[in-house]
Amino acid sequence: MLLRSLLALGAGAAAGAYLVDRWRRNMAKPPRPLRNHRGLTVEPVFVELAGGECAPVIDTGEGPTVVLIPGLTGDSEVFRYQVAALSESYRVVAPNLRVDFEGVEQRFDQFADDVAAVLDALGESSACVLGLSFGGPIAIRFASLYPDRVWGLILTNTLARLDLSHVGLNRTLLIPVARWTSRFLPEPLLRRLADFWGRYGVWVFDPSPGNERIIEYELTTPVRVPMSVGGVRMDTFKNCDLRPDLCRIRQPALVISGTSDTYTPPEWQREIADLLPNSALVEIPYGGHLTLISHAEEFNEVVLNWLAGVRSAAAETA
Repeated sequence: MLLRSLLALGAGAAAGAYLVDRWRRNMAKPPRPLRNHRGLTVEPVFVELAGGECAPVIDTGEGPTVVLIPGLTGDSEVFRYQVAALSESYRVVAPNLRVDFEGVEQRFDQFADDVAAVLDALGESSACVLGLSFGGPIAIRFASLYPDRVWGLILTNTLARLDLSHVGLNRTLLIPVARWTSRFLPEPLLRRLADFWGRYGVWVFDPSPGNERIIEYELTTPVRVPMSVGGVRMDTFKNCDLRPDLCRIRQPALVISGTSDTYTPPEWQREIADLLPNSALVEIPYGGHLTLISHAEEFNEVVLNWLAGVRSAAAETA
């Protein structure tokens, strides 16, 4: 009995030490550099937000400004394929979300105010705002609070209100498992598990061949935002319903949906597109929650064509 207890204790200690070691390696791993359309590395600039926090911001390219807003625990690295594609014709601005609310009121609208602060710091009066997942509500709120500063709105795999009833208990419990196994297991085992997660659309994985890109993204992107920070961010949104805001947004809007997304499902994207008075909806077959990675070429083509159409229509009106 004593021997079993000692063996169990030793195995637990070894597993704990392994996880700690993997976590330290993850935190020490430098992020893969973002590159613009010329293949040049883009270093972030830092913008001071209300309360004194300095947020890293990617700023590259020339032309009309497009702001890229990441999801709940992501950062600008999630737009690795969009920065290069868009910066040839546009000024691409990709800020990270604030980490805390020290010195400011803990409210959801603060994220929209932060976008305004970033544009002010960079000397830009208006932009097309693209929001991914949790970044979508921020983009919606920014368009509502600062309508004169928005010339276009792009929403992808997003939500207008918080509702997890469609996810189910089993898949909800699998999210942290998929997240941890994609970071802290040996790479061969990680790849096998990620393929399994993809078949069932768990977390950010999807059943398309592009899932390989998502696995590569997970392998090369350090975890910088702990789930506790994500929880605080989501807590500011839990009582929000932005559907009335959508009805008042008159700017051209594009909604992109991955048909295999199990967390922000296609029916949500259709509802958002229906509520926006001047919108277009594009559904990408087999795309999951990170369609902009797994189907990057198709996603970028849709965005660039739509942006060109908005600019052409604006020129004709002028």
